[in-house]
Amino acid sequence: MIPVYCDLHIHSALSPCAGDDMTPNDIVGMAILNDLDIIAVTDHNSFSNAASVIKAAQNANAQTGKNLIVLPGAEISTVEEVHVVCLFPDIESALNFENELRPHYPSISNRSDIFGNQLIFDENDRIIGNEDRMLIAPTTVSFDELHSLTNKHNGAFIPAHIDRASFSVLSNLGFLPPHLTINTIEVSNAGAEQGFITQNADTYKHNKIIISSDAHQLWMINEKADHIMLPERTGQAAIDYLR
Repeated sequence: MIPVYCDLHIHSALSPCAGDDMTPNDIVGMAILNDLDIIAVTDHNSFSNAASVIKAAQNANAQTGKNLIVLPGAEISTVEEVHVVCLFPDIESALNFENELRPHYPSISNRSDIFGNQLIFDENDRIIGNEDRMLIAPTTVSFDELHSLTNKHNGAFIPAHIDRASFSVLSNLGFLPPHLTINTIEVSNAGAEQGFITQNADTYKHNKIIISSDAHQLWMINEKADHIMLPERTGQAAIDYLR
């Protein structure tokens, strides 16, 4: 087993609350600068920049000799307004998942003057689109339904920032539903620093816990600190561990 350093919750400029400089190459460059092994791009309710970040990492790896792995993912907001990070081993699985999730997307247009831009990039950081749908609006899929759909497409279902007082499974549902198999949960950097993990060690002793940045700005991306132990440094090994 080897330590693999990760930040599995990063937003690109597709998310309206993220900075416009959260481009594929800037995200990849910061992750490489921070000596991370695996990152995940997890925009709100969309995978539209996932393929571009993956390609940007492949290009950077070829140029630098690094081996940064990018997992395609999204931070899905359920009908209960619980945020869940859903990660997949490859872009095909992620897009197949999104195709089934699409009927649950709300038909509300974004107000960029209020909420921010929703920029779509190619792997060279060229803007190729601006998502019109309001990505921060909750979907109509339930927490239970999302769990089932993620598993169907071989993804990892990770309740996001469970320590927070809003948009978390604990704040909105009050507990981790015992009838669901939830292997991994996420705690924010702030929650970890404030002792959430040690204070709740008995409650979550059967869960794996990851600490993610939920980065909306480049400087927020985690440095080489949190790691998971894997048999090999691959995206599939990470998904298998998280599932």
